Amino acid sequence: MTVSNALGSNIFAALEDALASAGVNPSELAQLFGSMTQSGPVAPGPSGHSLDTIAAPAAEPTPPPAASGNAPAVADHATTTPPASVSAGSGSNTVTIANTSSHDETIGEFMNGGSTTAPVAEITLKPGESGTLSYANGQGGYMAEADSSGKYQSTASRLEFYADANGINNTDVSYIDGRNAAIQVSDDQGKTAGDTKSIAGSAPEGTVTHDAAGNATVAGWYDGSTSTMQAGGAYMQNELGTGNAYIHPDDDQNRASGTNPMTMAQDKSQHYTADFGNA
Repeated sequence: MTVSNALGSNIFAALEDALASAGVNPSELAQLFGSMTQSGPVAPGPSGHSLDTIAAPAAEPTPPPAASGNAPAVADHATTTPPASVSAGSGSNTVTIANTSSHDETIGEFMNGGSTTAPVAEITLKPGESGTLSYANGQGGYMAEADSSGKYQSTASRLEFYADANGINNTDVSYIDGRNAAIQVSDDQGKTAGDTKSIAGSAPEGTVTHDAAGNATVAGWYDGSTSTMQAGGAYMQNELGTGNAYIHPDDDQNRASGTNPMTMAQDKSQHYTADFGNA
């Protein structure tokens, strides 16, 4: 450190006395400061005066090592896993069913000669969801929607199927026993059966029943033995005709008029799509 010559002699003398009292040799201290000034200029302090020493800057933190090229990248946001597909049954013939209704649907597959209340395969679909039911060559039966309690009623709409040993299919839609769903089925090769109409809301009084959730079923013709059956059958025939779905058991005898509901008989397709909508 260089002592300014402008300092008065009294101040300089006082400084020498203070150093002597502290046991410091003024000449040695002068030599030490002289060597420091030779090593380079002293940085100015905040007030513009010279500083004897400057603190070393703090060391920068060491950055973490770069990630290996094999390390997986971290996603910017959480990813969602698509829902698993819903399927049941087995065999080379399939029906992929879409729930086009406004309520949850449980749809069961029943085999000819078997139980009409306990399905061999079953899927449950929320509105907008799809699922697949399968059956083997040589099998026949139907698919139907359960009521809101999960029970299968004899008055349900039916998607009926039969595949022979070579996989030639005969598929139709039947409302003979009643209608709790609008069913339309397609072989995706230009053939369709059934309908997508919702007609229960306008059905005659006394022909409609509702389950615990309020889902409607229109009475079917069946054998026409009651006035309710007759009224329900007549209403469905008027709204839907008999060319796309069975309303009466003998509707397939009307071949001459072109209103035979067996439009998908002897079909070589083994893969179908179907919509189950509001009745």
